[in-house]
Amino acid sequence: MYLQTIRQLLLIIHLSGLTLMAGTTVAAFVTFRAFINRFNIKSEGTSALLKLLSNLGAIKGIGGILLILSGIGLTIVTGSVFLHMLWLQLKLSIILLMVLNEMLIGNRQLKKLTTAFSENNSDGATVIKMTVPKIVVFYTIQLLLFLGIIVLAVFKFN
Repeated sequence: MYLQTIRQLLLIIHLSGLTLMAGTTVAAFVTFRAFINRFNIKSEGTSALLKLLSNLGAIKGIGGILLILSGIGLTIVTGSVFLHMLWLQLKLSIILLMVLNEMLIGNRQLKKLTTAFSENNSDGATVIKMTVPKIVVFYTIQLLLFLGIIVLAVFKFN
């Protein structure tokens, strides 16, 4: 009974972490689109949107920490019975792809965008225009990977 309660609490934390990460990713994508729209029409408030976009990474990180810690806890509580199952191995692979996508594409492009915006010259505007499609691809991939994780968690095939 006690282990069942711990398992349920860990599962709640796990799903909360996933929701926090996925929701923050959606919020970041919406913020990014608003930033680009305002940047294109030379509207005010673009720097505030860029600052918000930069700060959302910390929230995503908190969700990631919740996911990792609760995932380790779930593995311990269940006696590692799921580790040999294909659906969990695929889920862990997708998580690795998400982290790599974040580090290799997302963070680099956001840094380029922030640097180019702060330069406030014609070269900066060109760099911003070049990074926009890459960031759109980054968010699209991240959201599709989240969808893949959800599908695997629901269907749990072997």
